[in-house]
Amino acid sequence: MKYSIVIPVFNSGSKIVTTIESLLQQASVLKGADSVHVIVVDGASTDDTLEHVRAFDDPRIDIISEPDNGMYDALAKGLAKISESDVTSYLPAGERYDRYTFEIVSMVFGKYEKIKWLTGRAIARNCFGHIHDGRLRHPFHRNLIDCGMYGTRLDAIQQESTLWRSSEDFQIDLERLKTFKLAGDYFLWKSLAKQNELHVVNAHLGSFTFEGDQLSQQVPGAYRAEMRTIRRKPTVLERLHGLVLRKREKRTLPKPSASRMVTFHLDSEEWVLND
Repeated sequence: MKYSIVIPVFNSGSKIVTTIESLLQQASVLKGADSVHVIVVDGASTDDTLEHVRAFDDPRIDIISEPDNGMYDALAKGLAKISESDVTSYLPAGERYDRYTFEIVSMVFGKYEKIKWLTGRAIARNCFGHIHDGRLRHPFHRNLIDCGMYGTRLDAIQQESTLWRSSEDFQIDLERLKTFKLAGDYFLWKSLAKQNELHVVNAHLGSFTFEGDQLSQQVPGAYRAEMRTIRRKPTVLERLHGLVLRKREKRTLPKPSASRMVTFHLDSEEWVLND
């Protein structure tokens, strides 16, 4: 499969090296089973970001460098450049995929046509890049994505672990996406959830690095405020459902046999979806 990954970046210096290397060194790419197209969208950085990108001297990397209005403006530009691709996603500079991510996603998408987008285990790294936390997520509910429960009452969908079929790119209004400052990820998930369930793969696909300079942490409450401008107002039953799920997620672990969960079966040596 062909993977198109957008990297929106501004003044990230050597951080972007980690991200690009994690894409070019995917196990399935090195074996020739998958291919990758990296689209770096730089907001006219004033540091050495572009020097690091150009040092790769790789034809699989395209660069757009011009002033923009923030990360989601850059992301929209990158998504608009995708064509003839099978899988789409994006990674902020400094984040990375596990080296077997493409291989796992290709196996799952290749076997299950009904799966249009998926996410992996929620993996967290500290400022040193060490994995310090990781957990399997409970199955997601489309209606609760639509009304914004994930990211408010329930934990947000981890962007760095989420990929989707490029055939679903049409569902994303790029002109609307570029207007967001903080809640663009939620806009993506709300768009993708209009027609398709989000499936969880019990695997390490990507990870989120906790750092003090992240946009969502600079203005407390700003992410949720922007998110609420586009979410559908939840019903009373949806609010109650969210509260029940919140308590369950704190007290119980998800079952690998849960609905919309994809797990690896050692006996058959394949990824299997639980309907």
